[in-house]
Amino acid sequence: MSHPVPASPVAPAPAPPSSSPPKPKRGARGVVVQLLKLGLVGGLLYVLVQKGFLSLDKTREAFTRPLPMVAGMLLLVSTSLASAFRWQLLLRAQSLVIPFSRTVQLQFIGLFFNIALPGAVSGDFVKAFYVGQEAPERRARTFGSILFDRVLGLSALMVVSSLAMLLGSNFTGDATTVGALKLLVHGMAAGVVGFYAYLFLVNPERDLLLKLLTAIHTRIPRLAAITGVYEGMRHYHHHRGTVLRALGLSAVIHLTVGVAFLFFSRAMGEGQLALHDLYTVVPTGLLITTIPVAPVGVGTGHAAFLFLFRLLGSERGADIFTLMVLTQFLIGAVGGLVYLRFRSHEPAPTPTPG
Repeated sequence: MSHPVPASPVAPAPAPPSSSPPKPKRGARGVVVQLLKLGLVGGLLYVLVQKGFLSLDKTREAFTRPLPMVAGMLLLVSTSLASAFRWQLLLRAQSLVIPFSRTVQLQFIGLFFNIALPGAVSGDFVKAFYVGQEAPERRARTFGSILFDRVLGLSALMVVSSLAMLLGSNFTGDATTVGALKLLVHGMAAGVVGFYAYLFLVNPERDLLLKLLTAIHTRIPRLAAITGVYEGMRHYHHHRGTVLRALGLSAVIHLTVGVAFLFFSRAMGEGQLALHDLYTVVPTGLLITTIPVAPVGVGTGHAAFLFLFRLLGSERGADIFTLMVLTQFLIGAVGGLVYLRFRSHEPAPTPTPG
């Protein structure tokens, strides 16, 4: 059970952003980066289509099997609600009590911005902005809770995949490739264990990283917010019960995502794929989609899932991932409607510089 502890001094947070609507980043460098991303995504999709690994006809065929399609989509919606509940647990550990309904709204708004304006206004920043309205003096720690929420999600991805591989898998790919994948996944899972061991066992006053960040922002005051964000994460050293509950919930979320992929596989006509085998590859594919190239991993995710599903003997990994992408866009559209309601009576976030 977590116990409240006296709040440590918080590094000053950056000044609140203005209330003007979000605008994309400008400048030659930003344009070049976006063009390179578009070129990469376009090239990947073109190759997949030309090779027959990405098929509009196959996607249409999946919708002729409405039961598994609807089941998979509803499961993904449920994981968004569960993620909102996980974030609320972390906020409460920071003594920020926000109604669950508002947390859900902010969760969906964040998903909308992750899709609508990638690279300009991230969903995490928008969520931090609105929660920051509740406690402006603790904005840096609020963002720390959001960052820690991301860490929990990624941690569960690696743990679920690693455990599934340890229990056995039916990989049919090249032995060297499979061995390298297993080594990578088990290595990252070990890193997850090391991270939480450091969080739980090393007292904040002995945290070398915290001391380093403090020394840096003492010399460069404008970097003080970084220390505040790290302190927001470090705060969970005193809330081990909350962290373990949130980590368990993260595992349930990713197990649910695996079932959603099973339904999408059935909708695509891939009846030979087993749930256990999906747990060995889906988390790794989702990890790759977190690379900020395109919304919800379009392009890079298609290539990753094609490669990973081929290890299971399926050629339709890219098409199955398309069904998840379509669902995420629908969820983001709902978030857009929620955001329109917010804009009518609350200030709009602006992008961070740089």
